Amino acid sequence: MNHYLDKHKNVLAIALVISVAAQINIDAPKVAPGFVFAIDVIVLNLFIFCFSDKYSAMQIALISAVFSPTFRFITSMSADMSFKENALNCFPDAIFFITYGLIMTVCLMTYRDKKVPLMYFCISIFVADFGGNAAEVYVLSLIRNGNFISTDMFNTLMIIAMARTGIALTIIISMEYYSKVQTERSHNRKIQFMVDQSVTISDEMRFILNNKEDVERVLKEAYALHTDMKEAGIPDEFTRRALEIARGTHEIKGCYQEILDTLDNLNRNSQGEPDLLMSEILKFMKSNVLKTALTKHMNVKFEIDQRIDFKVKESYKTISVLRNLTVNALEAFEGSDGEIRVMATWCRHSSLGPCHRIEVEDNGPGIDEADIETIFLPGYSTKMNMDTGIVQRGLGLSLVRDYVENDFGGRIKVKNRKEGGTRFVIEIPPGNFEEETRWIFTS
Repeated sequence: MNHYLDKHKNVLAIALVISVAAQINIDAPKVAPGFVFAIDVIVLNLFIFCFSDKYSAMQIALISAVFSPTFRFITSMSADMSFKENALNCFPDAIFFITYGLIMTVCLMTYRDKKVPLMYFCISIFVADFGGNAAEVYVLSLIRNGNFISTDMFNTLMIIAMARTGIALTIIISMEYYSKVQTERSHNRKIQFMVDQSVTISDEMRFILNNKEDVERVLKEAYALHTDMKEAGIPDEFTRRALEIARGTHEIKGCYQEILDTLDNLNRNSQGEPDLLMSEILKFMKSNVLKTALTKHMNVKFEIDQRIDFKVKESYKTISVLRNLTVNALEAFEGSDGEIRVMATWCRHSSLGPCHRIEVEDNGPGIDEADIETIFLPGYSTKMNMDTGIVQRGLGLSLVRDYVENDFGGRIKVKNRKEGGTRFVIEIPPGNFEEETRWIFTS
């Protein structure tokens, strides 16, 4: 019993909504006494379209044929109208719903297990609306012993059917568009999250790999120190300490390798690196920067000046480079408002030859001239947590240079702008950076 109620409670709710919608109507006595033009048919059309995979048009129409006239009969009772007159006005509505359900069932029979094309659905509801109204008027003619069937009546019913079909079509298109937009937004958020996480993992792997090389160097030095001390006759107490340092360093190296293997497996098990255009990456950067600025209650203007578009070879590394530069620009504002501008152009005259040129500039406080030569060194950072006194790792710009110079075979320069702020300029040969060029605008 409970299973039966659960299965049919939705169709009961649909019938109730249609019954309530039927109360919003306009009397049309010129068509036939008791005939009304109501919006319940529009609601009926929407429900049939949305729930076609769960309920047939006949199911929804039949239960509406019971609920809608009954609901109208109850709400229309008054001292000025007899019980019989009220019944004659209301219950012919059932003829409309039954006829409507039959016509829709026949029309949609071809698409029983498929999605109904929108235009075919609209033609079907127009025919069903017109046919249902014609059947209702015919029954009213028989009940009231009158002849209400005429050319004017058919024209009126056709106009009513066209109007309700047009309204239903407009609402359905709006619903489909809204659903599509929401789906795309959800998909884009998911893709952005996945890309952001993958870029972060790739960056951490690069940090660890660079640190691992330092650890290996320390390990060799510790073993060499142990050997030299032993040959020099240094007391065993000191040589053992040197050996312990070497052993401890070896353990750290092993831990680093385990972390690298784990992160590498995570990347391998992901959906792979997406094929992204530079325009898509720049939009991704703009969205991230503006979202971060909003959370920090900052008014930041992000401008993109793009004169070339292409599919990048390594999207994660490209995103990492641009993310570090734009995030640095955002943090340079120190909570105040500012502007960030990213330019992607094609440079024909460069010491590297024809190449891609990417510039990231801001109108922040700039960089101290004394620090210009050191900002790309590992560990350089001006960011400190004032509550804890902890200075950040300072690996962002070091990683940027590592990617640009070692992976892309390019170069990166930085300078302060005369009008205030900082400008980073990256130049990368096309063979190391692009898969396919889409278009180039020359200024």
